[in-house]
Amino acid sequence: MTTNNDVNENLLCGGEDISALVVDLGFSTSKIGHNQEDTPRIFLNSICGECIFEEGVMGINGGANNDNVICSNGIGNAHGSNSSSSSRSGRRERSERSGTVGVPGIGGRGRSRNRGINDLMFPLNLYNRKEHVRVKPLFCRDQYNNVSLNSDVFEKMLEYAIEGVEVQRVYECTDEVIDSIKLGGLNLNFEEHPMLLSESNIHHNKIREEMTEILFEKYNIPALYFAKKAKLTSFSLGRSNSLVIDIGFSSLDINPVYEGYVLQKNSLEYNIGGNYFDKLIYETLKKDHINIIPYFCTSYNKYNMSSDLFKNIHSSYREEAILDIVRYMKETVCRIRVNNDTNLGTRGANATAKSSAIAASSTNVHSSTNTANIINNTSLNANASDLITAAGSANASSNGNIAEEKGNEKTRNYDLNDPLKEEYFELPDGCKINIDKYKYDIGECLFKSIPLENNFKGLPQSIINCILSSDVDIRKDLLHSIIVTGGSSSFPGLIERLYNSLKEKECFTQSIKLKILNMTSYVENKYSSWLGGSILASLGTFQQLWVSKREYLDSGHKLIFDRCF
Repeated sequence: MTTNNDVNENLLCGGEDISALVVDLGFSTSKIGHNQEDTPRIFLNSICGECIFEEGVMGINGGANNDNVICSNGIGNAHGSNSSSSSRSGRRERSERSGTVGVPGIGGRGRSRNRGINDLMFPLNLYNRKEHVRVKPLFCRDQYNNVSLNSDVFEKMLEYAIEGVEVQRVYECTDEVIDSIKLGGLNLNFEEHPMLLSESNIHHNKIREEMTEILFEKYNIPALYFAKKAKLTSFSLGRSNSLVIDIGFSSLDINPVYEGYVLQKNSLEYNIGGNYFDKLIYETLKKDHINIIPYFCTSYNKYNMSSDLFKNIHSSYREEAILDIVRYMKETVCRIRVNNDTNLGTRGANATAKSSAIAASSTNVHSSTNTANIINNTSLNANASDLITAAGSANASSNGNIAEEKGNEKTRNYDLNDPLKEEYFELPDGCKINIDKYKYDIGECLFKSIPLENNFKGLPQSIINCILSSDVDIRKDLLHSIIVTGGSSSFPGLIERLYNSLKEKECFTQSIKLKILNMTSYVENKYSSWLGGSILASLGTFQQLWVSKREYLDSGHKLIFDRCF
């Protein structure tokens, strides 16, 4: 008699024709798609919304900071239920209006879902006003630098991306149910596709165990494999030996990869990434007395003349919406000084907050789409002496012309009294910020010592320390294949500045060839680890490395740790 498990394991015998799913989970974003493809099908933010309210009473009474509220199933417990029926109905009505209501039995297989998963809002649109909702991330990092997994968020994201959300189609006149359809995902079954998951370069055994139990025992996938992000990034460029510098959302990782293995003992990790830069900009704005109003408050204030814009808004939701604006500002205006001239681009360092934020006028407002086109058309110049600058999302010029330095222009007159040369970034409420003090100073943190962040010595010196800690025989290979990746590595001028800084170090001689491999496109830089997973899962020689469910049931978690390294 052939069991369902036997049928699933037979799927692994197809070699390169196997239809595997590649899941790249990150602190900020997650990517999911098929192997043998060059881009992921699903791109998601790694956060969910969780409804919160006082027990037995729908909603929370007032206040902009709702930190001391009680979840319906208890704080930190996503599986219990002590709320009243009126609270559940009120929460369901709010979820239906937002379009994110959870439907039991997603996928049509009749599998029971936990109430905590269905209560989560996903995807979470920060541009919409969500009252009594707090942000729940996929990964959490505590004050001791320990990373934990929110398993309910993990399950919610997988169900949405792979199976899709099941909704009912009804007749408009009679409200009679026609049939159900699935929206938002790949419309696939878990049981039919092996899954390759990327993981952080530092071992987190507990997270791996939790994911393995969920995927094998709850979703009954046929096979599973874990791979380090640095290893996958190296494979995406066709390299088995490389030094991968991943400047991600939560951390900066420097990992030597040799013969396809990540050298854990020589890897370095610092809590300096996109989130660090976002909070640094946010703190600077607050010191300048510049208040950032989220997008969902602009329309709310237009129709509700209330003094409290954040009424019934949880502090985590408010902060995430504000940081989303700051993140867009960082990606728009921040860049790296190529020639390390501290006098360049600091013409507005002593400007006051009054001159930094000016009132917006309706005649000279640029749309955000213009800014996106500017960013996409901004390229890195191979000549280290040339600078390319792009304007912010709101230029002070009414005709929309953007001041841009030419490639052969060596000098530029920075006159503080010339208003036409000042660049501004426009906030959602219409205020404009002078970007001079943010344009270059934020990116300089990558090249400065930060003792409080694990004794960070700057990116060039940290790279040298990592290489010197490696074996002498592989140092040449590491220097010849330096890969810079991660969302926060897209600062214009970073590659040139890093190359010049490394060449200036005394430990490098002229006989040593230093080569930084740059991604050919922004898409490859953003999806490098996912692309490496797609390549790895497509190799015929890799198929013997899958950990099947039968092997997991026989050997337990030990096999996962022994085979996935």
